[in-house]
Amino acid sequence: ITADEMSIAGGVYTTNNTSYYLYNGEYYWTMSPYRAVSDGYALVFLVNSSGGLSNYGVNSPWGVRPVINLSADVKVTGSGTSSDPFVVS
Repeated sequence: ITADEMSIAGGVYTTNNTSYYLYNGEYYWTMSPYRAVSDGYALVFLVNSSGGLSNYGVNSPWGVRPVINLSADVKVTGSGTSSDPFVVS
């Protein structure tokens, strides 16, 4: 997910928000860079455990959340369980 997509969903930079649907109480990375720093590593936008957007060096061990974007005309069926997986057509 990108920082822009997090913002559209309700994530705000340096502001805690636990009431939007992407909040899960965990730190996780976005795919959006924040900036490079002088000692050679990069800062990347992340979602903090309070639901706000922040940034941190990529040498930290937080998770990622895979995301796909679908067109509005795509049909999705199934409940997403192992016995009834999502089917995208």
